[in-house]
Parts: sequence; C-alpha cells; structure tokens
Amino acid sequence: MCCFLISRLTRAGRHEPQASDEFRCAACDALRHVVARRVNVAQGVDAQDDEDIIKGLTLAANAMSTAAERVVSHPNQGDLVNDPEEVTFIKRLSDTMTSMAGYHLSTITDENVRNVFLERLMGLSRFPNLEVLDVVIGAWPVMLRAMGAELPKTFVRGPPSQGANNPYNSTKLEPNGILPMGAPEVLLEISRTWLNAGAGIASGFDTKGIPGSKAEDWADEFESVVELRETWVQLRAKWMDIAKLCTALCPSNAANQASLNTLTVLSWTQPGGPLANSSDETKCAALEGATSFLEAVMVALPTEGPSFSGFASTLEALLGQLVAIDFKAPLSNAQVAKLLEAFGKFSRARPEVALTIMSRLFTILNELPADVQSGAPPVRQRDIISSGRTGQAARQKVCAAILIVCSAAPTVRHSMRSGRFHTTKRLLENLTRNFTRFDLCWGAKLIAHAARAQPLWRLLFDPRSLHISKRTRLKVD
Repeated sequence: MCCFLISRLTRAGRHEPQASDEFRCAACDALRHVVARRVNVAQGVDAQDDEDIIKGLTLAANAMSTAAERVVSHPNQGDLVNDPEEVTFIKRLSDTMTSMAGYHLSTITDENVRNVFLERLMGLSRFPNLEVLDVVIGAWPVMLRAMGAELPKTFVRGPPSQGANNPYNSTKLEPNGILPMGAPEVLLEISRTWLNAGAGIASGFDTKGIPGSKAEDWADEFESVVELRETWVQLRAKWMDIAKLCTALCPSNAANQASLNTLTVLSWTQPGGPLANSSDETKCAALEGATSFLEAVMVALPTEGPSFSGFASTLEALLGQLVAIDFKAPLSNAQVAKLLEAFGKFSRARPEVALTIMSRLFTILNELPADVQSGAPPVRQRDIISSGRTGQAARQKVCAAILIVCSAAPTVRHSMRSGRFHTTKRLLENLTRNFTRFDLCWGAKLIAHAARAQPLWRLLFDPRSLHISKRTRLKVD
C-alpha cells in the first residue's frame, strides 16, 4: 500500500490517480522506517524469507524511482522549489532513498532496478534547494567508498572482501560496489555545478550577474544572510568531499573537468564575457566557485604513477593560463593566487612549477595596494571587506598562498639558490627557511604584518621584529 501511494505522488499536469499530500508524506515516512532497518539477506538460514525480502526491496526501489522520476521530469522546477509542501515531500523522499541506498540497494539482485534507482537519485541531487541537497548528498560517500575511493590523508581500509568486480579498480573486489560505469564522472559534474552556483556566498560578495548563480534564489529560503552563509559553507564542504572521492576513482576526468571549469569561469571575466564589465568583487565571487572545485580535485589527484602522466599536461596548460592572468584589481588577483595555491601539491612532482607559482605570487603581492585607513585592521575576511580594506584582504590571501605552496613543495627553497630570481630570491629563501623554523607562528606573523601593509623586507630581515620564546609563543612588538 505504501509503495502504491508513493508511486502516485505528483499533482500538476498529471491525468492519473493522485495521492493527497497527507497520504503521500505518511506513506513516505512509513517506508523510510522500513528501509532504515538492517536486514541480513542470503545467509542460508531461510531461502524463502530471503527471496521475499529481496522482492519487497525491489518493489520499494521501483516505487521510489517512479516518485523521483516525476520530480526530476517536472517541466518547471521553479514551481516545485517555490511550493513548501512539495519541498517537504521531496526532502522526505530523498531521505528515504538515501537510507535505501545505504542499507539495502546492494541486496537487490536486478541490476536494472539498481541503476534506475541511482539515476533518479542523481536527478534529485540536481534539485535546486539547499535542504534537499543536504539530505541527498549523504547517499554518495558510502557508495563511492564501496568502489574503493578514499579521501587523502585519512584512514585507509584493509584488503577488501570478495564480491563483484569493481569497474574502477580491477585490483579490488568490493561486495557493495554497485555504482555503474560513469557514475563518478556524473557526480563530479554535479558537484562542479553546485560549487559554481554557490560562488561568493561564503565571502559575502556581490553575485549579481554570475552565470548559474543561485545565491539570490537561496537567500529567499533563509531569514538572514548569515544563516545562508553558514548553511552553504557546510554544504560546500560536503560537495568538495564528494569531488575528492570521485577524483580518486577517475583522476583524468577530474583533472579535465577542473581545467575546463576554471578556464570557463575565467572567460566570463574577460572582454566579451558576461562579467567583463562587472565589479572586482563580482569577478572574485565567480572565481571563488572555480577555486573550490579545483582545490578539491587537486587535493585528491595522485602525484605519481601511470595515471599522473595522463593529466599532467592538462594541469600544466591550466597553470600557464593562470600565470598569464592579470586583473589589475586586488580582490580578483588575490583569488587567482588562491587558484595557484591549489597547485602546491602538484609542484612536488614538478619543481619547475613551484618556481613559476612563487614568481607569480610575489609579483601579485608586490602590486597590491596599501590601505590608507587608520586604526587597527579587522581580522575576519568579511569584516575586512565590509570595512573597505580590500588591500588587506587581498594581501592575506596571497601571503597564505605563499606559505601553503612553500609547505607543500619544500624543494622550492633549494631551487631558489640557483639564482633564477633577483630581488625575490633572497626574500623567498628567508621566507621558506623561517617558515620551516617557526612553523605556524611565522606564518601568523607574516600574514599579520602583510595585512597591516608593513614592508616584507623589514619583517624578514630585521631580527628585532620577531621574538620566539622557549615555549614557541609569538610576541609582536
């Protein structure tokens, strides 16, 4: 009965029996309680019970797929987004499908049923509502890890148990590797879309005119801008984790998508693009989305092995484009520095790349204007922007990028001794040496001085400006 009610769920424009709002939500809740229970199947205890369980799960999966298909294929998604009752039901349906995917989908023996279910779940992952996205995104990490994906610098599982062949890694056999071929690539595209859609929200920048931006639409869902920002920051972190897991499964495709996305967003800001005449703040907001996606991909990309040679040329071409970009504006140039910062890990395998990155970062830093406002500068980025200290905000980003690249590619310090740089050589050599010696204390000192428009040479070469106690406490004169 629950499956029948859920399969009759949409209202507008459908000439077939309809379940009322009350019954369809109640049916969805009842089914969610059922699929949230763990069931041991195919253990050889009772074959007839196992068969009945699989049959019931198959029926439930088909019902949920039908309900999701009607949501995904609705001709006007805006009508659904603007209807609170529809959003409530879609959220409940997404929660039910997420539980089904995590607990029982691998039990269903019919591959076509599983693939249709996953396709509809991906469709719900495109629904432009933050509450729905926050629910449906929880289904993917479990299934991606079952395919062998792992986040960098996290716990790595032991040898997998025997099971179906994993199409993304022939050396691993995963019992729950049920994602079909092409699924990680599609999830990468979905995560890229949403990271671009939320560009500028975290920084509080003006997003008007950015192609694909959902900032203004999502603002209507929240009582304040602060609430929207906090919600988006958490959701953005989840989408970046999805991008990392997908990158672990298809690194070449991820590198291509990251490169194409970054170049596309950059083209928006160039003459003839939709943001060519926009403010520096708007351009920086657009680049923020591209930075989030590029950063997530670069963190998970391997820096050695046969797959590395397959996408290394793509990253080198992208780096060449980024180094050549010069916006002549503080915020946009600082965001380019954040894009270059993402290449820190890549520069480990290519030391010459580190030299190129550091040269460009110091050029950007030297060209940034100094703020003339008096008084103690704010510390938080959004407070800095609201106070009009764009130079301070830009310098913080660039200095942080310098420190991160130096940390990710320590060999750049030795490369600087070759004399390829002139005025920058001694500056960078001292920077990297002191970064290693004083760790984060030195980084905090550098960023603090740069934010106050203090000359970097004074900080680096005047020993009286820095004191480190025996307990490594930073004392600022």
